[in-house]
Amino acid sequence: MAQPVLVKNLAIGEGQPKIAIPLTAPTLSGLEEALDSLAEAPCDLAEWRGDCYASIREPGSWQAPLALFRQRIPHLPLLFTIRTTVEGGQLEISTEDYVRLLEEAMDSGAMDLVDMELSRGKDVMEHLVNRAHRAGIKVVGSCHDFQKTPSRETLVRTLCTMQDLGCDLAKYAVMPQKEEDVLTLLAATLEMKEAHPRTPVITMAMGPMGAITRIGGGRFGSAVTFGTAGAASAPGQLPADLLAQVIQRV
Repeated sequence: MAQPVLVKNLAIGEGQPKIAIPLTAPTLSGLEEALDSLAEAPCDLAEWRGDCYASIREPGSWQAPLALFRQRIPHLPLLFTIRTTVEGGQLEISTEDYVRLLEEAMDSGAMDLVDMELSRGKDVMEHLVNRAHRAGIKVVGSCHDFQKTPSRETLVRTLCTMQDLGCDLAKYAVMPQKEEDVLTLLAATLEMKEAHPRTPVITMAMGPMGAITRIGGGRFGSAVTFGTAGAASAPGQLPADLLAQVIQRV
């Protein structure tokens, strides 16, 4: 069994899957409104989708949102994510600028976890992982396929690669084209739990067909499920209050 990842008072990978709520507003005032909604929802950690923030590429633009999060949700672990267009996100950015942006954000000391895309290359991920760990920040390695579901072998190999590169959690999201794809994702998740438990993993199949993985993925070994308290950040996300009601019964 994988050792849980401890962030603030939260043990990710222990007990029920933790509920993460993404914050996707493009403006500071929008983030304030999103935090009002989050306050009414069951939430174990918050994810700031920096790629959705309109001024994220302006130097220091992340400082005001991070200050807002420190003020409003100091008790919640904060995951900082720049989801690029390569992996289905909002920001088209060069690898050099991606690295610079993550380094600047990590140097602020205002986040607890940071998402890093494997598609930027193994050397880039290894560099950023080392930088994050020096700053005391946990790393969520990530890979997203919005077109298909790779084979079970590919899913497992990719998740293991993220473990090998030092990620504290390894995440893979896929797009199922048929019901069998959902089973493939769950089988890979279970294999990671049983055969490669170096770190907790986070997996999900996106879209309506994959909704069952957001509810029942914890039974197979997925440590976090992403829910909504407002706008969704990926296809198939379910309201956080519904997730909270269901996952404790699965």
